[in-house]
Amino acid sequence: MADHDLTTALTELAYGCRILHMEGHADMTLGHLSLRDPDGRGVWLKRSGIGLGEVRDGGDFVLIDFSGKRLSGDGRLHKEWPIHTEIMRRRPDVIVAGHSHPFHATAFSAIEVELAAVTNEAVYLGGVPSRFSETTGLIDTPSLGESLADALGGASTVLMQNHGICFVGRDIASAVMMGLFLERACRSQLALLATGLAYTATAPGELAQKHDEIFDPGLIETFWAFFKRRADRVHNLH
Repeated sequence: MADHDLTTALTELAYGCRILHMEGHADMTLGHLSLRDPDGRGVWLKRSGIGLGEVRDGGDFVLIDFSGKRLSGDGRLHKEWPIHTEIMRRRPDVIVAGHSHPFHATAFSAIEVELAAVTNEAVYLGGVPSRFSETTGLIDTPSLGESLADALGGASTVLMQNHGICFVGRDIASAVMMGLFLERACRSQLALLATGLAYTATAPGELAQKHDEIFDPGLIETFWAFFKRRADRVHNLH
């Protein structure tokens, strides 16, 4: 990939970080997003020490190889870098991976209730999120990263018990939107559970058909453009 193409990709990745911050994934300086290096050297990971909403451009990402060795970029490295390297190693289809601690999805990870399609956001996910419960602590070793990748399997999202979430995609927009959809889906179901009233959801046998009906080919791109415009207004960087 040409240098200007990588610069463009990292600029989009920075947008992804700011959008996550704007949409409820902010947690002080925690949370990170990564991009598989197009030349196969490893992953570009948000640097530690700044919040998702403070990421401005490619200078806020560090290139590490699959063993966690820094190859390029300045700034501290997030302790949970193995999340990204091990998922990328296990899933060649994944180009972007993210980890964050949105309030509702993190709370949902603590209850033994399966996410139901009470809103379209849960349908957009393309399936029920995986669950990871081996530890509630940091995923700071390759072995824990492997276990998380195993739990994720072929899904787009995974709920990490009492910790947060992980989300992946074949491109930046897809991965970020999966993270946003999961948080919104969990928020909706928690609100219904809090009423104590009976509620309905799209039947599991109908999910695939509904997904095909509402997940138009250009949906992610349209949503992504909307959130980028909103992020420009909120963060006032342009």
